[in-house]
Amino acid sequence: MEVGSVEEFEDAVVISARSRAEPAACTGCGRISDWEHSRYVRHVADEAVGGRPVRIELSVRRLYCENPACPKATFAEQIDGLTVRYQRRTP
Repeated sequence: MEVGSVEEFEDAVVISARSRAEPAACTGCGRISDWEHSRYVRHVADEAVGGRPVRIELSVRRLYCENPACPKATFAEQIDGLTVRYQRRTP
């Protein structure tokens, strides 16, 4: 993960980051892929710092699964230790 910026506002701290272009495992079959479909921004809440909530705006990739037998055509990459499918808070 690459941190692009950290901004402090009165009500929150916002960290903008993006995933690195490394291969990821399909969430359906486990096959490794680096064939990028698109990117989208995921908003993840983290622990408060100095009494202000922290929000991570994380640009992650959607990848094509290269296994023709896999039921998923595309999948979203997960960042180890930071994101889990459908989770809106850091672990």
